[in-house]
Amino acid sequence: MNSIFSNIKKFILICLGLVFLTLGIAGYVLPGLPGTIFLIISAGFFVRSSERLYNFVVQNRFFGRGVKDFLETGEMPMRAKVISISCIWFFSIASLFAPYDLIFKIPIILLAITGTLYIRSRPTRKIT
Repeated sequence: MNSIFSNIKKFILICLGLVFLTLGIAGYVLPGLPGTIFLIISAGFFVRSSERLYNFVVQNRFFGRGVKDFLETGEMPMRAKVISISCIWFFSIASLFAPYDLIFKIPIILLAITGTLYIRSRPTRKIT
């Protein structure tokens, strides 16, 4: 009975990993859709369910290095930090012009501040 639940859990984790892997790959092609964060999430699901799929993500020649660096050290390249924080604030400020009450606008600003603080707390990857 325990192995049935284990197999179901593994199946669900693999399915979720594949969904986020697809979103991550799409993010490398589609403007405005973040890619790396979805790949990091997919690697998190795969590390608990499929070693082969996890290795596919972290050893991929196109995006593996960034995902692996973040998972192992939490490092982000300076360019990624600048782009991320710029996008957070650009879209957060743009959303403030929407005709909504403060009940909408306050969480947007709080989330922007939280995202900025988190990104700034990550170590910066040295160029090698």
